[in-house]
Amino acid sequence: MATVVLAEDCPLDFSASYIGEIEQGLTAARPDGWRRLRTDEEAAYACFRLVAAWRVEMPKSLRHLLIDHVVLGVDATFPLSDPVVVALQGVANDAPYWPHIEPGGTMCLSRYRYSSPPATRILSILQDALTVLDMPENERDAEHRREFLAYWSQLGKPAGSPYLCLLGGAPHSRDIVYHRDSQRTLFAEDTKQLETWLSRIGKPTSGPATTTRLIWLDQPLLPEQFPQVGRDVIAMAGEGVLDPHVRPGSMLPVVLGCDIDGVAVYACVEIEGIGAKEAAKGFRPSRPRPPSLVASTFQCKPATRRVVQRADYAWVHGRGKNAEIEVLRQKKVAVVGCGALGGYLAKALAQAGVGSLLLIDSDDLAASNVGRHVLGMESVGVSKAVALARRLGADFPHAVSIEPWTGGIEFAKLDQIEELGACDLIIAAGINLAGELALDRYRKGMGAAPPLVWTWIEEFAAAGHAVSLFAGAYMSDAHDDDGQFVMRLTSQWPADAHAVEAGCAVAYQPYSAADVMGTINCAHRLALDVLLGKQQGNVVRSWLGDRDMATAKGGTLDGVFDRSFCEITHDWCAS
Repeated sequence: MATVVLAEDCPLDFSASYIGEIEQGLTAARPDGWRRLRTDEEAAYACFRLVAAWRVEMPKSLRHLLIDHVVLGVDATFPLSDPVVVALQGVANDAPYWPHIEPGGTMCLSRYRYSSPPATRILSILQDALTVLDMPENERDAEHRREFLAYWSQLGKPAGSPYLCLLGGAPHSRDIVYHRDSQRTLFAEDTKQLETWLSRIGKPTSGPATTTRLIWLDQPLLPEQFPQVGRDVIAMAGEGVLDPHVRPGSMLPVVLGCDIDGVAVYACVEIEGIGAKEAAKGFRPSRPRPPSLVASTFQCKPATRRVVQRADYAWVHGRGKNAEIEVLRQKKVAVVGCGALGGYLAKALAQAGVGSLLLIDSDDLAASNVGRHVLGMESVGVSKAVALARRLGADFPHAVSIEPWTGGIEFAKLDQIEELGACDLIIAAGINLAGELALDRYRKGMGAAPPLVWTWIEEFAAAGHAVSLFAGAYMSDAHDDDGQFVMRLTSQWPADAHAVEAGCAVAYQPYSAADVMGTINCAHRLALDVLLGKQQGNVVRSWLGDRDMATAKGGTLDGVFDRSFCEITHDWCAS
């Protein structure tokens, strides 16, 4: 198979081996309806970087009255790329809006397997183009409405920073608030939601929030219905509705919302009117130009369309299709231990959509922690709990609550123990024996103790465990006389297996972040199963890491540790 790579200004080349097959197919399907693109026509199609192209005549009976031909072409990577169909007549100034014709003239059509014969692919995509160009009006309207956001984006104006939306899916028009700075434009339901979100990313606001309007549409707009000037937007909102929101010298971003296949979608249109200085002429500061007169100056200026990205809870955690997200949003989890295990686990739970986290740790982050911790060098010297809460708050500003608690769990005060008892789940993540025993005491004293997920790793992260414990089950049930887990999978490590930091005699295990990820994922899945009611009893899930490494370092392996890099499940030892 020959492939010819050409620059934009090179002539077309029909010498590739697949050309004959394609042209035989075109002849069989359209005997007198195609020809190779001529040299004098190449300039109009140079931007598509085609190496071979054919003009194909369209039937005169097409519903798209302006298109009498299309150009079929292939680029230099064909057949490992899709054929291109170009309909430049479809983007002429007087052309009607038509589905699947993009602003540059290419048609967005079905894709076919690269392994299909070249002629089959060419003829199939040609038939797709004919079908689209002959769509009846009702089908065109349905397609335009279904792809409302795509056409709004194509026909809109790119912005220098994102437009984000925290709005829920309530299907009615209402006043909302927004904040704009050099990094983003953010729309929210109310001032509290806006200020919480901005505060968590380190952008606190001062003064009253700026208001605007959400216009809820009965159905998505067709391209010919897109607002062109301010009066179009004002008419959509209703007489006088935008008056309280317009401000001289300021652009007003108005949000449009609608439902597409059961999902709320949003777009933005910006309008502006009279300048601040001009608005002040002839009016006293104590009696400024009336809002209705200000609004009237917004009538004739262009309406600029902007793309809005949903950043609300349901969209971030499943794009509105995660049926479990509202359950997780209402849950609160205490993560005791914010080290290598607990740090990544807390982030994973936030990513999964758990609404509230209580992060507990007594240590500051050390430089030596950074290689296997979710936090980086900017947090060295800061409390792990505080730094992690700050990071997760900035990463997930839509969360319900992310709070730190500094200090050892074994020194918890009564009100803190009560806070633990109000959580839906407690996670003990790689903490010491004193902390484990303290948690056992606290849970025994609670009337209805929340379930606990206990997770930790063995030497060199060769193996790891995640255990779910419900009322009446405690970590100490699985401790031997030395405080070790009786269901360990490795043992009898040589004396030099524990490395010691120079100058302080602190023992540590030189494993990497990759080594601990299996245990983190194991604990993450178990925690979610408990929160969602899928796991309602005591169970042990163990991660089997690198068996060869464990053997090479002199460890003795349990019989079930017979393979590497997998998860196994077994009964709780006290069952």
